[in-house]
Amino acid sequence: MKTKSYRLLAPVFAALVVFLIYACQKDVSGDANGIPAGKSKINIYLTDGPMDFQQVLVDIQAIDVKVDTCRRPGDDDHDGPGCDDDHDSLSSHCEIWQSIPIRPGVYDLLTLRNGTDTLLASAFVFSGKIERIKVTLGTNNSVLVDSVSHPLHLVNNQNFIFVNIHREHLDSISNSNFNLYLDFDLSRSIRLFNGEYYLKPFLRPFGHHSTGEIEGKIRPVHSFGMIKAFNSTDTAFARPEDQGEFKIRGLREGSYSLFIDGINGYRDTTITNITVQRGRDVNLGLIRLSN
Repeated sequence: MKTKSYRLLAPVFAALVVFLIYACQKDVSGDANGIPAGKSKINIYLTDGPMDFQQVLVDIQAIDVKVDTCRRPGDDDHDGPGCDDDHDSLSSHCEIWQSIPIRPGVYDLLTLRNGTDTLLASAFVFSGKIERIKVTLGTNNSVLVDSVSHPLHLVNNQNFIFVNIHREHLDSISNSNFNLYLDFDLSRSIRLFNGEYYLKPFLRPFGHHSTGEIEGKIRPVHSFGMIKAFNSTDTAFARPEDQGEFKIRGLREGSYSLFIDGINGYRDTTITNITVQRGRDVNLGLIRLSN
């Protein structure tokens, strides 16, 4: 009877051994998407929250990512004492800063508008909760106004900016693969003082799954200037393409108004009660301005 029982159980033990070997190999080599064990992948995209300039050139040189390796990506967000932008808790063994490879250089931000973005970085980081990124700038920054190029001076010569990252800002492609979008909000970043232009970068993180979009097309051609979507808590801008197409992304849920600056003899126009929902695109269709 013992021999018979052993023969019956032998295939079960063999299958269990094969399963354990496969599981261990999978843990060492990573997941099915090629992400190494103990790592996550983050893809960082840059897009533009424009102003009425002809060109804005920004010199981006480095990106660092802070991961709390003791927490999971889905854990609640926190911005407690010692975890603010300028005073990160360096003593914690859980919180690790990593420098990730990027494409350093000068980016023309006004080409990144109306739904256009560019991949700034794609890298593996330690598994855990992505809490913060640090963007470091170079000195080759400028703005083109009325066909004249002006240097963009860094305020107080501060060449870096911290951006707090919350769970809602990350689009989850898979369990360990995330997309993050950074809106370079020029309306909050550039100031004119005593005839000189100054840059204090304001980067607004967002994810597609947790925000909504407004898009449309304005006619006639050359009747429009800047566009502003706004409510009591949120404001975002768009600079339409030459044929009038525009898209504003990264809007939190809520009811918005859309202000269109009429130029060349055309009237300003405001559209109210636009309902924005998470993960949805509101298409306003063709908008005709009157003169």
